[in-house]
Amino acid sequence: MECELRVTLPSNTPVVGCELNPWVRVITPQRQHTLLQAPQQTLNFTWYCEHSTYSEHHADQGLLVVEREGKAWVKLGSSRTYVPSLRDFGFSLRLESVATDGLMGMHLSPVNVTVTDPVITSPAPCPRSMISVGAPLHSTNLSFEAQSCNGETFTVLSYNVLSDIYASRDMYSYCPDWALTWEYRRQNLLQEIVGYNADILCLQEVQSDHFENFFSPELEKRGYSVIYKKKTKELYTSNQYTIDGCATFFRHDQFKEIIKYELEFDKSALMVVEALKPHKRSEGCFRLMKGNIALVGILEAVENNSIYDGTKFRICVANTHIHANSSFPDAKLFQVVSLIMGLEKLAYSQIPILICGDMNSLPGSDPHRFVLDGKVKPVLTKSMDPFRIHKRLKLCHSMHLASAYSSLLQSRRIEEWQKEKMDPATKEPRFTNSKQGFQQTIDYIFYTEDRLKVDDLLELLDQKSLGGVALPSPLWSSDHVALMATFRFKPDFFKQDYSSSPLNPWQDGEPIFQTLVDEEIDDSE
Repeated sequence: MECELRVTLPSNTPVVGCELNPWVRVITPQRQHTLLQAPQQTLNFTWYCEHSTYSEHHADQGLLVVEREGKAWVKLGSSRTYVPSLRDFGFSLRLESVATDGLMGMHLSPVNVTVTDPVITSPAPCPRSMISVGAPLHSTNLSFEAQSCNGETFTVLSYNVLSDIYASRDMYSYCPDWALTWEYRRQNLLQEIVGYNADILCLQEVQSDHFENFFSPELEKRGYSVIYKKKTKELYTSNQYTIDGCATFFRHDQFKEIIKYELEFDKSALMVVEALKPHKRSEGCFRLMKGNIALVGILEAVENNSIYDGTKFRICVANTHIHANSSFPDAKLFQVVSLIMGLEKLAYSQIPILICGDMNSLPGSDPHRFVLDGKVKPVLTKSMDPFRIHKRLKLCHSMHLASAYSSLLQSRRIEEWQKEKMDPATKEPRFTNSKQGFQQTIDYIFYTEDRLKVDDLLELLDQKSLGGVALPSPLWSSDHVALMATFRFKPDFFKQDYSSSPLNPWQDGEPIFQTLVDEEIDDSE
């Protein structure tokens, strides 16, 4: 034999409807002192299921039954991948893999045999309902016909889907291995996302290759257009470089893209780093340049959603993923301020603003208070902010931003058991991220409350709906919780004639700083 095959399945527990795609490594012995060229290899695969899963009726239809090690197996197919069906449920699968000479057809390796555990089905989904939080409109300038076309309301979903490059067994050892595979999670995530039926989807941690070969084609088939921006620092994994990013999908029969802005926080950070003294620049890069991004799109209603004699509404949707490491509060604040300062310039055109994303910042933290209060006075030690970035940032803005989920506590129409999922002290959900040892809120939907109003919110999860386990789990395939809101334009802003937006408010390093002078700051500050 010329070589050996080592075959591994993503999980030894197949799930109905989830593709099995084996990982194959070809081990070829080193050839010494020979001029003979190794023959071209072709990998051949054959899938079988235990014979007892097929009735005699199926056997009569000409299915091939073979015997292996005293057991009967029914041949299923000869492709590399296989998707188990309900008829496989409860029975083991068998994969035979062999390398052959591409020209002669002779075996170049022993037959590798992989036998799985019995096929299982995924748990039934746990539906989440929309909760009405807005009081009905009793008087308005809108006609019934205008409201019926639904041009004044729209739904927005924000969801960190947990990139496969981060879904390691070490990090999520409590999750069954079959439920942690990408083949299972992608189907479960797609079913969940599509089920929410949102007009706009803001997804974070969308892995670049999975965006191309899964999310984009699957959601485009369901009527969505998309803009995408990946992070700027790639990781090497599975013999390739890849990274995750932010994807904003929108229904193409509802919206069209007017302009998009791609914000790379590292470009803004470079201004700070270059202003430092030479001996500090290396540490400055380490602290501030993390590869995070924001994707900002201005969307306009398409022709069949025109309101008021051809006047169309526009919205600005920002989708972002802020740096995660809690040891870098200076980087978190810097990134959030960079985003907000640019959005403020867009807001001058009177366009409503939405900010969706994984902010990796707790309620009451400096970034959170800056967004909602319009200003903040950080208390950061020298070790947390060695370059005193917070003293150089312009820490104020004029946008009237609110957190969508705070409307849950403000409404008298909500049942108490739903309100118990909120933290009354922070006016935010008790958690949007639930890992073993960490259960906190770090995801948000912010909006300009002087221009938009919240009508409905997707109900939150609690320990009961989690099944008493951390995330991800067989039921929920991300460690984050999806957030969703229905927004309504306030009448005063519904007919705004929006002025043209700036080409790019972040293009030339807009002044988010009070100073870039590299001043020596006393450690006692």
